[in-house]
Amino acid sequence: MRSQREVTSSAAVGDGPSSGVLLLRALIFSGNSNTAKIVQTVVSQGLRLLLATFTSILIARYLQPEGRGLYAMIVSLVSTSVILGHFTIVNSQIAFWKDGALSRALTANGLLLGVGLGAVAALGAFAVSPLVFPNRPALILAVALSAVPAMAAIINLRGILTLQARVELVNRSILISGLVSCVSLVLLAVLGHFTIFTVIVVWTVSAALPLPLYLRALRPNLSHATRELAVRQLSLAGRYYIGNNAQYLLLYSVADIMLLNTLASASEAGLYSVAVVVTTIARVPAEAVIQVVLPQQAGGDLTTSAAATARALRLSLLCSTGCAFLIAAASPLLVPWVFGPSYEGSVLPLVVLAPGVAAFGVVRLTMQYLIRLDRPLTMSGITIGALAVNIALDLLLIPSLGAVGAALSSSIAYGLLAVIEVMRFFRARASAAE
Repeated sequence: MRSQREVTSSAAVGDGPSSGVLLLRALIFSGNSNTAKIVQTVVSQGLRLLLATFTSILIARYLQPEGRGLYAMIVSLVSTSVILGHFTIVNSQIAFWKDGALSRALTANGLLLGVGLGAVAALGAFAVSPLVFPNRPALILAVALSAVPAMAAIINLRGILTLQARVELVNRSILISGLVSCVSLVLLAVLGHFTIFTVIVVWTVSAALPLPLYLRALRPNLSHATRELAVRQLSLAGRYYIGNNAQYLLLYSVADIMLLNTLASASEAGLYSVAVVVTTIARVPAEAVIQVVLPQQAGGDLTTSAAATARALRLSLLCSTGCAFLIAAASPLLVPWVFGPSYEGSVLPLVVLAPGVAAFGVVRLTMQYLIRLDRPLTMSGITIGALAVNIALDLLLIPSLGAVGAALSSSIAYGLLAVIEVMRFFRARASAAE
């Protein structure tokens, strides 16, 4: 490894999503480049979402609520391992990106840290799985966990590509992964081999697919990795680590699904997981805006960054709220028709969860700006507090209300976190303007 002073390279900008070009120009970004990227990302994420929804329908119909709940538990545990393993390195990439001389080292470190920490997280997750997942199928879980090192590295390298404004490659890799998963599951259904094991194998392979694409595009040279920078990255990321994991557990309802499996049944977890999947549609506008505004938040001065964040907040909240309302209104007809009559129990949890999902759309957007204020303990404390509220309400409501109780607890926690983070952002923006 070379010393940090020997590393040289450059940086860049951009990425994004939304709809209506004229509306976008009026509400947020002034440049045609950003508008095009937003539209492109919305289209790409929409296609990815269609593929993901179709595969979710296949899984739900073939495995039924109990099997769908088991699948959701495995994916939740593996995804949690990925988040633990990638160690919020992306936050440190944002923080150090202004120093263009570090870009090559950040890329090489992202690969090495992702694979190394991901492997440790996968082994740890398998060791503790009997405690959090007593009814786990050990072999299937081991297969799924084998993808954790690659998935952790993918998150880090995707962060670099986003900072470089290489939105086309990021979108293409996600679509390829979704297409491979979708086509493979259709073949399994046609051939009569649609089981929980084969579904997990397909999920594992498709989840790791973006890695070779990113390696080819970035061509990370491991000799550019620097121990000194890695220590600085881990030190900075470590301060956001617990808060970032808490945010993940909230966003993807991991705690809800695990507690439903324990306190209610795998079937209740399966019903709730379908509600979570469907409400994911409402997250598309916010996720697209998050991508496009990131380079503007990470570069430039705080005043410019705050202005970009404020414009993005308005559009994100408007689109997320509209999507959530439409999804909730259509769910009584669409969910049983699309997923099957056995999933009628997913409708009410979906309706209850939708307002919280709309509110959560602004959380990550504000956090990307607040990272620059270097107050990780405050950020982590707020997110952990919201997760604590979520879990406390789960313990109180799930035994009597099942999936509806989990949805209500998440919606309350999402709304609480959104209000606090938006208030912090506007206070910070006012201070930066003085």
